[in-house]
Amino acid sequence: MKFQSFTYSLFLSVLLLCSCYTATESVPTIKDRDVPEHKPTAEELVMENNFAQQGCHLWSNGKAFISVEDYLSPMLRPEENTPFVESGLKGKTFYYRGYRVENTYGDKELVYLLYECDGNTYSYYTGKSLQEITDMNYQPLLPSLVDVDDVALARSLFVGKQLYILTNQWYDGQDELMSGRHYVPVTVAAVEPGNSVLPLAIHFVDDRNVSAHVYISTKSSLRTQMLSFDRLFSYTNPRDAYPEVTDNVWQAITEGRLLKGMTKMECRLAIGLPTETKKIATYSGLKEHWLYNTGTYLFFADGILEEFRQ
Repeated sequence: MKFQSFTYSLFLSVLLLCSCYTATESVPTIKDRDVPEHKPTAEELVMENNFAQQGCHLWSNGKAFISVEDYLSPMLRPEENTPFVESGLKGKTFYYRGYRVENTYGDKELVYLLYECDGNTYSYYTGKSLQEITDMNYQPLLPSLVDVDDVALARSLFVGKQLYILTNQWYDGQDELMSGRHYVPVTVAAVEPGNSVLPLAIHFVDDRNVSAHVYISTKSSLRTQMLSFDRLFSYTNPRDAYPEVTDNVWQAITEGRLLKGMTKMECRLAIGLPTETKKIATYSGLKEHWLYNTGTYLFFADGILEEFRQ
């Protein structure tokens, strides 16, 4: 009996001890107010506040779209008595001409959107009812057609403005990728329809009178990971954020060049983040090795660029 009483007391003691301390109690609770709230930048908000994603149930008859592909989208079907156009559509205007409803499978009426180009009519099958289209603010998936209203709005927002470009991946007049500079002032000369991935092309002239363009999404980066305006442009000079960087080093950074003696931060600004980093122990101390998938490599000693191949 005494043994049973002792066992029972020991069990209670262990239970009490466990209830008094658990591993989770050593980890502070993260509350919503402890996480700093992200305040959208002016660059993020310019797209968020101006390019509302309008559902097709709100479109007016005659709404215009520019084709950025030479070939007809497989999602657009020629209507009866409409010849199939194999090519030559790039730059053509497609006009929205309303919709028709069909009871395709006998269970509900589904919507076909109608487009007209050069007198020919094409239909887009939504697979949805009118109510579903309204409820979900539905937009057809036709990346080859760029909204003319979006192009006009972007022109009013950007043409003639001085911005600072954040990417050195520019396109030349033949639409070939070229190596430009980043963090430098540019003046927007024009906005044109882009391509089937990024619908706007921003044409600009830099401070050395070089003309080029980049492609951007009409969506804000607050909602998408696409190449949005705020990832490619800044209203303010990025140079102002790095007063400790010398003018000579800053010029190299804008041109994407490396110089011995650069810090790791300066190297990141110049050529971006590495694909892989390694710590290497040597007789003189710990060195750091940065590798890029382009074949570029960097060696740092005490955080200073000592050797590189670019």
